[in-house]
Formats: sequence, C-alpha cells, structure tokens
Amino acid sequence: MKSIILLLGILFITHTNGQKIDCTFKIKSYQELLQAKKITESFDVWNDVRKNCPKETEAIYIDGIQILEYKIDKAGQEEKEKWVRDILKLYDQYNKNFPLAIPDFEIKKAMVLVSNKIDSKEEIFNLLDSGFLKDPNYFKEANSIYMYFNLYCEKFNNGDKKITPNLVLEKYASLHAVLNKLREKNIENKDYDTVQRAIDDLIKEIATCENQSDFYAKNFEQNKEKSDWLTSALISLSKKCSTKPIFHTLADKLYSIKVTEQSAYFMALSSIKERKFQDAIKYYDESASLQNNSLEKAKIYYTLATGLLANEIPKSKEYLQKALLADPNMGKAYLYLAQLYSNGANDCGVTDFEKKLVFYLAIQTAQKAVIVEPRLKPTVDRMTEDFAKKTLTPSEISKAKMNGKTTTIACWINETITFPVK
Repeated sequence: MKSIILLLGILFITHTNGQKIDCTFKIKSYQELLQAKKITESFDVWNDVRKNCPKETEAIYIDGIQILEYKIDKAGQEEKEKWVRDILKLYDQYNKNFPLAIPDFEIKKAMVLVSNKIDSKEEIFNLLDSGFLKDPNYFKEANSIYMYFNLYCEKFNNGDKKITPNLVLEKYASLHAVLNKLREKNIENKDYDTVQRAIDDLIKEIATCENQSDFYAKNFEQNKEKSDWLTSALISLSKKCSTKPIFHTLADKLYSIKVTEQSAYFMALSSIKERKFQDAIKYYDESASLQNNSLEKAKIYYTLATGLLANEIPKSKEYLQKALLADPNMGKAYLYLAQLYSNGANDCGVTDFEKKLVFYLAIQTAQKAVIVEPRLKPTVDRMTEDFAKKTLTPSEISKAKMNGKTTTIACWINETITFPVK
C-alpha cells in the first residue's frame, strides 16, 4: 500500500513539473511571437496559456491586454464589442489571480468601454462608482475622473432621488482632493487642470457660495484633521467664496496642522478678507519662501508688489525685483517697474536733466519686457512712445557730455545708467 502511495506521489510531482515546464515553454513561445510583432499569430498560444496557466505570471495579463487591444483596433464594428468584452473578462481574471497588482481594475474596465465608444452608460458608471467606493485614490487618469463625475451629475440632473445636491458637493469634494494630489505630483500634466475646470463647470449651479459654505461648515468637524480635505475645500472656496467665515476657519485649521506654501497662501487670502493687511503680507511672504516652484514664487511676489505694497513704492520695487529673480521671463513685472519709475520722476529728480533721466531708465526697463515676452510688444511700444516725449534726447546727452559715461539715480530708484558712446 505504501508503495502505491509513493508511486502516486511521484507521478503527481512529475505531472506537476511537466505542466509547469509546458506553461513556461508556451509563455516563451507567444512572447517570442510578440517581440517579432506577430501579434495575430501569438493569440492562440497566449489564449491557451491564459486558460491553463492563469497563476503562472503577471506577464500573461500585461501581454494579453496588448494582444486584445490589437484585436480591438483591427476588428470591424460588429466584432469590436466581442473583443472589448474579452478584455473586460481578462481584467477580472487578472484581478482574481493578482489582486494586489491591479486594485483599480474596475476603473480600467470602465475606461476600456469609454475609449472604444461602447454605449453602456450604466455599466460604465457602476464600474467607476465601485472603484471610487473602494478608494477614490484609485483614480489616476484625468479622463476617468471627469467621466465619473459627469455621469454622477447626469444622474442627478435626470432626477435620481438617491442623489441630493449635498451628495453632489460631497462627491465633488472627494474628487477635487484626488485631483489636487495628482496635480502636486504631476505639475507638468495640464490635463488635471483642464478636468478641474470641467468639473467646476458641471456644478456651477449647485456650488453657490451659500451651498458650499453650508456644506463645508456641516462637514468640518468630521474632516478637520484631514489636510487633503481642508486643502480641497479651501481651493474650491478661494475662487469666489473666500469672504465666507468658514474659509477662515478652514484656513486657520490647515495652517495649524502644517505650515506649507499652500496653507500660508490661504491664510494670506483669509487675512485680506478680514482686512488684516500686515498679516496678509507676512503670510504671502511665508508662502513665497516655502514655494519650490519658482514661477509660483514669482506670482506671489508680483501680487504683493502690485497689490498690498503698491502704495509703498520702495517695497513695491523690492518685490518686483524678487519676482524677476524667481522668474526672469515675467514681462509684466518689467512693465510695472517701468511705470513705477516714470511715476517717480518728480520725486527722484531735482533738475530737468535728472527728471528726464528717470524716463530714460523707464524706457530701458520697459524694453526688457519685450525681450522676454515678445507678445508684449504693442504695450511696450505704447509705453516707449509716451516716455520718449519726456526723456533725454541724444543732443541733450551730448550737451551734458555724458556719452559713454555712467550716472546713478538716487532716491528709492537707486539704479545706474550707462549712456551709449554716441
């Protein structure tokens, strides 16, 4: 009896090893065909592997998606849905055998239906909704976020009684938080900005300041320790509703959790609305100093120079220079600086020559704008024409024996000018 059991054991092991070798061989066979771009020929061998060796390797599914996508691309309209359905089954099989590798398989299935224009809105919505309920962060692609929210709003607009305006705002807040994180990780990808504008447009009738204010106030307590939720809420409210008391509550809480360029920026906005202008300057400064993106840093400094510090001329100039240090291609900063100089001609010039000298500097400064941003040429030309009426002429420079020499304009301007030799 023991001998029979031992023999059966040996046969089982041999059979198992043989099967494994067969799977390995077949996988290698279809992959060689794939590498040779013989995708049609690889299908039968791959399909056999898919049925008989489903747990062998994740590559079966990665390769299978490529093979089936090829089938879809080559199929006529009548056959197309057949292959689309097959790829959906493959995603299910993939998830069953390698669940940790593809937790977002439902979202991927939905987008296969969308990208291949399969008319199945309810199915697409249910797949996206299921993926969202498992984890909103499974959404990685801009199109899937838009598609889900668009279908959700469509259900609401069609009178689905299960979806209330409050639930629409809740869904928006969750997807907004996802988009915000994706934007931070992928600064260069402008698709997320495009989708943000699109979903904003979908709820413009629901997302009134009153509705948003009430929604965030009601949900504040349960979300007040979640920085993602607070950030999303503040971004949404900052567009048109930063005067609402809830905005200050949210900004103050986010800043207390962690001081970042974003939380400091929201505190600056909140301080402006409360007319605490010195606090706003402090927070803007802090936001700029923490900002890693030089273009965003420049924007903050420009905002300060032309807004809260506009009447403090020396400070305004200082912050324009900070903006240009962060972004030397900010043409509008040169234009504003040129205007500042022209406005200071009487303050910083005692003699007629000195006053005209300030306009000479203003022209030079304005012309720097067109060098970095050619699109500003019409504006620069207008400014130059205006300043030219008030500046030094070549004969006046020669008469003053200043050709090839340098001179400094004192006062808050404190800039040195070198005249051409002739």
